[in-house]
Amino acid sequence: MDRVAIKEEAKAKIKGNIWNILWPSLVIGLLEGVLVNICGGGSGSFVNFEMNNLDVNSVNASYSPINLVFTILFSVVNVAYIKYVLNFVRTGKFEFNDIIDCLKTKWLNILGVSVITYLAITAGFILFIIPGIIIALGLTMSSIIVIDSDLGPVDAVKKSWEMMKGYKWNYFVFLLSFLGWIILSPFTLFILLIWLVPYITVAEIIYYEKLKEKK
Repeated sequence: MDRVAIKEEAKAKIKGNIWNILWPSLVIGLLEGVLVNICGGGSGSFVNFEMNNLDVNSVNASYSPINLVFTILFSVVNVAYIKYVLNFVRTGKFEFNDIIDCLKTKWLNILGVSVITYLAITAGFILFIIPGIIIALGLTMSSIIVIDSDLGPVDAVKKSWEMMKGYKWNYFVFLLSFLGWIILSPFTLFILLIWLVPYITVAEIIYYEKLKEKK
């Protein structure tokens, strides 16, 4: 997989489109942060960083059932957001209804994939760190597959494992190639994230598209 070519294509695609890519994610993140803090009780902080399937989503607040519900709910919404960006990568157009339609038709499958991958990765890390990383890499395309096909959660997970066979290390290096930008972002008061989040999100989706062609 040509990682350099993928990243260059991502840079070209986000040029002039950064705001259109970013604003739904900002709205989702802000809404989640507000609801968790209001309904969960106590103070906390919200961090929403899109990276592939889609997405690293962390809510640090008082642990309560309502917080858990909102975390699960917005994890599903964040995966639906990937559909919005996926269709942009393919068509060059932005349609907010892509998120709404995905939530209407795919929410149960997204939830199922999230539960399966969480349990599998957690089991891997309980055994040892390395198996956990390998499982995470092998299942990383599951959420994108489930919103981009008619496959159910179990079949989407199997398909991801099949697609990533022989590409786990390549994909791992691909992710590491963004590390320098991530480390640099605090020194820009995180202003760099305005460009970096769309860049990484689109690059991740292009990687999926290229991998799909090969498999």
